[in-house]
Amino acid sequence: MSKKLLHATGFGRIHQLICENRQEEARALLKALQHEYISLVEENEALKNQIIEVAQVLDMAECMEFDGQKYWLTDELRHKGPYCQLCYDREGLLMRLQKQQRHWKCHSCGNVFVDAKAVKENAARRAFPAAVPRPPIPLFVK
Repeated sequence: MSKKLLHATGFGRIHQLICENRQEEARALLKALQHEYISLVEENEALKNQIIEVAQVLDMAECMEFDGQKYWLTDELRHKGPYCQLCYDREGLLMRLQKQQRHWKCHSCGNVFVDAKAVKENAARRAFPAAVPRPPIPLFVK
């Protein structure tokens, strides 16, 4: 008996078998219906979970902000991250970057992202060294 036929006529057939005093056949058919029902419930639950996962991914994607190099997860009050652009774009994975001295590094793919703030601070320090008073240069020598 096919599954669709089992659904459509299963309970009616069980009732008929019981009325004809064919208990063993009715029991076997009821057991098959029960297994099919359990299978459908499990499939339904798996599909519901997939829908929830897709909704969560879509919600998360709306909260992702790309700064030109890396991703940040934003909510109303703060940025979380940064996360690797390569891992997120390729695999959909949020791999948190690890802060180094002048860059961020992804320990998953090995990608390196320049820390623009650290580079600017370093350049500013080089451009304007600490002011050390120097003696004036005499214009006229005596």
